[in-house]
Amino acid sequence: MKSVRIAGGLGFYGDSWRPIKASIERGNVQYVASDHLAELTLAILQKDRQRDPNLGYTRDLVPMLSELLPIAIPGGVKFILNAGGLNPMAAREV
Repeated sequence: MKSVRIAGGLGFYGDSWRPIKASIERGNVQYVASDHLAELTLAILQKDRQRDPNLGYTRDLVPMLSELLPIAIPGGVKFILNAGGLNPMAAREV
């Protein structure tokens, strides 16, 4: 049976991604799964989107990936995220 190593982290918008970074740095992680959408987060994203239709995703996505991708890409780590929130198409563009 093939093993898959998954690092998990985040529980809401604004949660720390430092534990994910530590898991990647320790190595032997193939996937990172993180949950950005607690109930309060969805309310925040809806208010953001009402103010600006281009928003509605978790805006900490860019700083998080800016910090994690340089250490994840060399090891082929893949990300499974729901940071797109109410506007995944806009999140894809950032």
